[in-house]
Amino acid sequence: MKPNPVIAAMLFLALTQAGCGTQIGLTGSAYEEYQKSIKPYITYWTKEGMTEDGRLRDWVACGGQENGNFSLDRKKRLQGESSDTFRTRLEHDFERCMLRSGYRYTGDCSSERMKSQPLCGAP
Repeated sequence: MKPNPVIAAMLFLALTQAGCGTQIGLTGSAYEEYQKSIKPYITYWTKEGMTEDGRLRDWVACGGQENGNFSLDRKKRLQGESSDTFRTRLEHDFERCMLRSGYRYTGDCSSERMKSQPLCGAP
């Protein structure tokens, strides 16, 4: 029986195009260290003399979630507003609120995208 080149090509593509995500090569302690490095968004916001409870209160008042994350409140979307405009508006409003409350963002501000955000000093 002669090998079918179409089936061989499909099998080759199926085997070589399957991804393993971010866990490639991470096992044991390396994977545990990777998991520990993932922090909630709230931990990147600090202020002199703050307490965890106070920061969480300010966080929620600015539109954050009680678990320390931030997501878009669909009820605040304006009629006819594009998804990108909606996301950007709410993110910037949230960041400006945290900055007005005296917090500063301690995450990475090195990329051009991050430099364009209020949390990294943009207006």
